[in-house]
This record gives sequence, structure tokens and C-alpha cells, in this order.
Amino acid sequence: MAKQMSKQLIAMCTVALGAMYVAGYAVTAPFAEQPVAGVSNGSNTTHQRAESDSTDNTNDATTNGSGGTSAVKSAKYIDGTYQGTGSDQIGTVDVAVTIRNGKIVRVEITECDTHYPQSDIDPVLPNEVIAKQSANVDFVSGATLSSYAFAMAVQQALSQAQNPNDKG
Repeated sequence: MAKQMSKQLIAMCTVALGAMYVAGYAVTAPFAEQPVAGVSNGSNTTHQRAESDSTDNTNDATTNGSGGTSAVKSAKYIDGTYQGTGSDQIGTVDVAVTIRNGKIVRVEITECDTHYPQSDIDPVLPNEVIAKQSANVDFVSGATLSSYAFAMAVQQALSQAQNPNDKG
């Protein structure tokens, strides 16, 4: 009888752990699959434009035969360094996103005030933003909320960098 109870206990524990996993996945999966929308969390953000010695190609235009101009597709983002902040129930993540030639070239976590160390998400997530050219990153296991705050911060910075002339 003792062996039978042991097998039943193991089976019940296995089912309970499986249910907890599924519940956690169901909660985090929708966040991971959706792009992070612009966030307004009441904090002030700053935008610093980078000064460039090279010609700015974000608003290129060509002249057509009738003397008018037609817009050429411009860069998605305007060059500069943009600040963003993302917050959740465990803290705040601040980032600086640098855009050069319309591309994300650098993402720096400037402050990480969460319950978990910055090393849980840095440099994994900043490198992923650069590789994907998007704030839509895969969350780090064990640092889901920090990952979410990071993604919100990057999205906020990219929203500021958005080129209003971008046709894509």
C-alpha cells in the first residue's frame, strides 16, 4: 500500500507542476508574441539628437521630369540617441537606443532597478534588439518581468525615433 501511495503522490505532483507550467506559459506567451506598444507610464523621457558631420539622408527626394519632386522611401528611424523607460511590478529599466543611418546600432541599459540583477538581461536583450532591429525580443527565462520592462523601454525610445516620413 505504501508503494501505491508513493506512485499516486508522484502522479499528483507531476500534474500540479504541469498545470503551473501551463498557467505561467498562458500568462507570458501573449506578451512575448505581441509587439510592445508605446507606453505612457507617467515618467518623463528625453530625446537627444546626435550631431552628424555626414549628410542626412532621411529626407531624400528625386526630381521628376516635370520639375516636381517625389519622395524616396526614407529610413524608418531618425539618427540620434533616444531614451526610454519601462516599468512593471518589480522595478524599472531605462535604456538608451542609438540610431545611425536609420538602423539600431547600439542599445545600452542605463539603469536597471529591478529585483533581479541587470546581468540576467544584459547583454542578451540589447544584442537581440540590434539583430532584429525591433523591440520585439524573446524574454529571458527567470527574468520575464525584467525582459518585459526592457522591451517597453526600447519601444518607447523607438517611438521617439520613428521617422514621420517613413512610408513602410
